Amino acid sequence: MRQRILLGAMLGLLAWITGSALAEPEARDPKAAEADVSYTNRLKEVRLIEIRHLRSGKADEFQKGREKILAITNEAAVAPLVSVLYGNNVKYRTLLVEALEAHANRGSKAAAAYLQEIAVGDGGTAQRNHAVKVLKGLSGRQTDRLMVHLALDEVPVLRSRAATALAALHERKAAWLMVERLVTEEIKLVGYNLDRYDMQFDIRAQVAGVPVFRQVQIQAATPGLGIATATIELPQVHVIDAKTTIAMSERHVLPDYQRVEVQHPEILAALKKLTGKDFGYNQAAWQQWLQSSDADMPAWEPLTLKAE
Repeated sequence: MRQRILLGAMLGLLAWITGSALAEPEARDPKAAEADVSYTNRLKEVRLIEIRHLRSGKADEFQKGREKILAITNEAAVAPLVSVLYGNNVKYRTLLVEALEAHANRGSKAAAAYLQEIAVGDGGTAQRNHAVKVLKGLSGRQTDRLMVHLALDEVPVLRSRAATALAALHERKAAWLMVERLVTEEIKLVGYNLDRYDMQFDIRAQVAGVPVFRQVQIQAATPGLGIATATIELPQVHVIDAKTTIAMSERHVLPDYQRVEVQHPEILAALKKLTGKDFGYNQAAWQQWLQSSDADMPAWEPLTLKAE
């Protein structure tokens, strides 16, 4: 009976495995498959140019590679260009901005988005300024991702860079967000509390050895008998007094976090450049001016994020 049950289970498992192997694969979206193939082909193309020319270290070879990179017009190459060229090499990053500029001028939204990210996130001031300069020259204002960084980024330096870029691009509707981010409440480490515990133990003890008996003769005078002598056994015990002191100290360091108001001078500079006004860090004064007829600024519009 057990053999039949085991055989039936094995046949069932074999049928399931066979059915799974013979089952038709899920139909993929033809457009997605085509996009994957296009990305792979462009990635190979860019990587080969980088290997053959850009990394040679020779100026003439680098120039050849640069010309080949800039000659790529297929928009599918935008993401592979970023994948290959964006890194620690400053010359590569400079070339990338040039290539993205060419694609953005041909209407590539992806290239414009990457330029905005470079304008905020690149570690080199020259590359950030170059990206902003390119964004300035594009037809149609490309500032959506910069606005998102200013509104939602939790890293102060990235918010400040976004504000600087928006001011350089004369994006006047960003003024409202700049005022909002001019002074922020943030949690910062302001110090620490040190808790210390000191303990001391005094330990005292006696250790007694095994008694050793020794014989002692004693004499005593007795009336009429003279002096009598007797032998008795007395125990002798070796006793050791032990004492020691144990001192223990324990410390606990507890960080002290507090909510503090932080002023952002880079955002203030961007506000002054964008509006020509200076109300310092007085957010209420800035908002009052923005709402006045003298401001001639675009009305506040909630930031809308669009999934592409």
